[in-house]
This record gives sequence, structure tokens and C-alpha cells, in this order.
Amino acid sequence: MVLRRAGHEVLEASTGKEGLKAARAYLPDVVLLDVVLPDISGIETCRQIKEDQDLKDIFVILTSGVETSSEYQAKGLNTGADGYIIKPISNKELLARVQSMVRIKRAEEALQVSETRYRRLFETAQDGILILNEDTGQIDDVNPFLTDILGYTYEELTGKKLWEIGAFKNTEASKSVLAELQHKGYVRYEDLPLITKDGREIDVEFVSNVYLVNHHKVIQCNIRDITVRTLAEKELRRSQKLFHTIARVSPVGLFRTDSEGQYIYVNEYWSDITGLSPNETYGEGWANALHPADKERVLSEWHHAVQGDLPFESEFRFMGQSGTIKWVIGRAIAERGVLAERLGYVGIVTDITDRKRMEEELQKAHDGLEKKVEERTAQLVASNTSLQREIEKRKIVGEKLKESQERLRNLAKHLQKIREQERSFLSRELHDELGQALTGMKMDIRWIERRLPQDSALILERLHSIVMLIDSAILSVQRLSMALRPPALDDFGLNEVIALVLKDFEKRTNITCEFIPTPQLAVVNKEISTEMFRIFQEALTNIARHAGAHSVTIILQNTRDRLTMEIRDDGRGITKKEIVDPTSIGITGIRERIYALEGNLEIKGVQGKGTTIIVNIPLREDKETNSTTTKPRPKKAKGRD
Repeated sequence: MVLRRAGHEVLEASTGKEGLKAARAYLPDVVLLDVVLPDISGIETCRQIKEDQDLKDIFVILTSGVETSSEYQAKGLNTGADGYIIKPISNKELLARVQSMVRIKRAEEALQVSETRYRRLFETAQDGILILNEDTGQIDDVNPFLTDILGYTYEELTGKKLWEIGAFKNTEASKSVLAELQHKGYVRYEDLPLITKDGREIDVEFVSNVYLVNHHKVIQCNIRDITVRTLAEKELRRSQKLFHTIARVSPVGLFRTDSEGQYIYVNEYWSDITGLSPNETYGEGWANALHPADKERVLSEWHHAVQGDLPFESEFRFMGQSGTIKWVIGRAIAERGVLAERLGYVGIVTDITDRKRMEEELQKAHDGLEKKVEERTAQLVASNTSLQREIEKRKIVGEKLKESQERLRNLAKHLQKIREQERSFLSRELHDELGQALTGMKMDIRWIERRLPQDSALILERLHSIVMLIDSAILSVQRLSMALRPPALDDFGLNEVIALVLKDFEKRTNITCEFIPTPQLAVVNKEISTEMFRIFQEALTNIARHAGAHSVTIILQNTRDRLTMEIRDDGRGITKKEIVDPTSIGITGIRERIYALEGNLEIKGVQGKGTTIIVNIPLREDKETNSTTTKPRPKKAKGRD
């Protein structure tokens, strides 16, 4: 068949129904359909093809050698056929007819694709688009973006003249634009104000041109909302004006470069620092003001920053044409665009000449101070060495003094011990020997009295006087014995002797005394008993002389390994100065006795409320000294013979 030989793919069907089935299955470009078919006619088959939404775009050519009348041809074409061929027809003509239909089919498909693409672009464009009739200015079409911008519906815009829409309410201007378009075929407005349906004024960019569609002129108007851009441009102009104002009054030099690091702007202060005019600065002209000693380094640092897209910071010097040198610190960072691309550098140059001068002066002062510090350090080292030697000497002297004090304390302790032994001996001798002798004399005189004649009144009187003297002597012996060392201390213990002494103290001073003894006094050696008694005596002496007290309380307690004595009075209260006064012989004596016993002393005074003395002594066994265990006797027990 001629069509196959021409390279066309051909499918054949013997009936109308088979033809419809094949058309639905393969969607051919062209169907050659015989008018006379065994089942249904070709015209009916054509009608069903054209009414099917999936098949309606297939080109259908009716052919017949029987139904050749013009009326039948018209009937076939009215059914939707795209052509009608009368048989017989040559193969060449048939091929030409089919190829013509295929070309038309391809053109229509391309047109449809183009139309779809155009409509898609038209509908989705982010600019407003108006299609106007070139002759009348009537709006034929409008895209959704423009209806959104203006706030009008599609129906409110289409079918109306351009100047009948509120957005283009300036009738004369709109007609003038239309006339210019008709004459030039192209119009552009950079900043055209439009009014939206809700009364807002927006700025748009208006571009319009005329082109042919199916041999008819139409006008396409592209409308872009540039309100935000206009505001941004105004803000940019305001910012630029503000920048130039700030740059003009700025106390630092400001500069800008292009993306390659070439200077494109400097402010007045920058020129004042460098001595170069702006024109002399542009490009790399600024480097001419660099100090020769800094130039190579600074340019290297600057090029390194530009090539590496890095910040720049450096301290260097500018040298003016007159030779004036100024120290500056330069800093610059990259200026970025919307896409983070580098637009250039923005930087400042700060004059630090005064700071550098101060730094130099401070460095000189620092160097001078360092020298003085070194000298002073050497002096201090020498003084410290001398002081160390002096400390060593004093340490040796201190140790010797301490040894001397210890020897003195030991000597004093030894002398105290000897003194106590002598007192004990004298007390015993007075109490035992002299007391017994006086008692014997008294007994002998009483014996003589009983044997004298009754008429010996004068002798009796004399003997009675002698007995009274003997009694007085016996009392004196007892007082002396008690003062030297109470015999009760050895015979009955610390509790008893304190009670006896307090009883005598109360009679002599009229100071009320209370004694709270320890219930069971532990084994206490003679040395501790004696020293505690002497501390007690010294405290009573100080109370009688200095306290002005009305009452005294003595508390004696012992724990497992310590003996504590607390002496309280309600007198004036000792002062801190008196406690540490080295001339206070009584307190010093108490301290030395306690030190010898390795005990603790606490003295507290409250003004107007009295003084408290607390003595705490460790108990220890002394095999060389007699020790006793005693129980307290009643406080009111008499201690005289």
C-alpha cells in the first residue's frame, strides 16, 4: 500500500465498529473512513468519533465512489469530517491528502501545546497581565495575579474599557497611553500609580506592546507591583543620605571598596588623616599614604584578606606630604548581598596617634619602674637576708631565753616546793611542839591553882592572868600554823581546808561565802593540793583587796582525770587591762602555779557584775608524794583544837 511505502503505520478495519474499537485502542492521527460499510455507515462512525472526548481530535477523511453528490459530501463534512475524497483517486493524490492532514494535525497539536504553555504562564505569572483590544481598548483577558493585586474579580475587569476601571480612573491618561501604544506599539512606565478596589495606592512598573494574534492586533500589558521595591529604594536613598551625613561628621575615617578590594569611597576625615583627596585615594591610591616601613606589610595583609574573603585588621602609620606621621588602626569587613555574595568591603580607620604616644610614655615609665623595682628588689633581698640572719640570731636568743625561763620556772617551782616544805615543817612544829608546850604549861598552872591555900588570892589572880596569856599564845600558834600550812590540808584534804578558810574569811571580811565541794575527791597528790590551795588563797586575797564584793562562791569539781575550781564574786568585775597587767603579782603568781601543773586558767570579768576565775588542773599520780583519798566534811565544821 502506498501509505506504508511512504513510512506511515497503517491499521485496517473491515467494519465501522471495528474501526471505532481500533481508534480507541491506538488513537491514530488520521482515519480514512469509507462511507459505505457493512454494519454502520461511515458518516455515523465519523459522528461517534467526533462526539467521543478521547477521539474528537483525530482527523477523519470520508471516502466514497458511490455517494459522490455535493449534498452527501456536505452531510459528511457537517458530521465533523475533516475531508471528503471522491473515488477513484490516484495513489499520489491520496498520499498528498493524507500527508497534508498529518501536517495540519501536527500544527494543531503544536498550537495546542503552545496555547497550554501560554495559558499556564499567563495564569501563574507573578506579574499582572492585561490583554486589550488594540482598536477599542477593551479588556479581553486578565490573569489571576492582577486581579489579586487590584482586588477586582475577573468579571469586573473583562469586557470593559481600560479607563472604565477604577484602577485606571485617569481617563485622559489611559486614552493617551492607548493612543501612544497604537502609534508606537510599545510603552513603558517605571513608576505608575494605580488605585486598588479598596482605595489603596500602589506603585507599578507598566510595560505594554502590540502584537498580532490570528491577524488581529492585541495589546498585552505587563504590570508589576513595585510598591515594596519603591519603599526599599526610598529607604535606601534615606539610608545613603544618613550614611553620608554620618560619614561627614564621623570622628573616624570611613572607606568602601568594590568586590576586588579597590577603594571607591572615603569620607572627609579619612582624607584629613592621610592627606590625600578622594580622587587620589580611589583604586589602590590610598597605599601612597602608607609609611614606607609599613607599606609592604599592610598591602600584604590587605591582599590576603581580600583574596581569602576575610576580615581585615591592622595597626600601621600614614605619612603626610609634610612628613607628619599618624598611627592608625584599620578594620574592614566584607559587605554581603542578598545571596551572601561579596559586594565589597566597608571599613574604618581610627587615629591612635595619641594612644601610641601615651603607650610610649607608659613604656618608658614602665621601664623606669622596672628598673626601680629591680633595684628595690635587690635592696629587699639584701634586707631580707640580713633580717633572716637577725631572725636566726633572735631565734637562738629566744630559745636560750626560753631555756632560761624554763630554768627559772623550775627554780621557782623548786623554791616553792622547799618553801612549802619549810612552811609545813614550821606549821607542824608550831602546832605540835609549841602548842603542846603551851598546853602543858596551862595544865601545870591549873594544877598549882588547885593546891594553893585559900588565902592566896593575889597568886590566883596572877596565875589566872598567866592562863589567859597562854590561851592567847595558843590561838596565835594556831593562826600562824594555819597561815603557814593548814594542818587540815594534810589531815583531812582540800575540801575541809577550803571550808575552814572560807569560815575564817567570812568572819574577817563580812563577805558571804558559799562552798560547793566535790562529793568524792579523787586521789590528789600533795603538790596539786598545795598549789590549788595557794591559788584559792591568792584569789581570796585579791577579792578582799580589790573586788568590793558582797558574796563569794567556790565550786570544786573533779572528773576522771581533771580537777576544776571555780571562784566567783559579785564585785566590780576585773578589766581586760588588769587581766594582762604584768605588774599584777597575784594573777602572775596564779598563772605560774597553773603553768607548773600544766593546767588552764580562765579569767572573765563583767563590769558591775563580778569576776569569775576557772582553774583546770590535770590529775596525775606521783609515787614520790603521799596522796590521800578524802571525803568532804560539813562546811560549818570547826577547825580549831
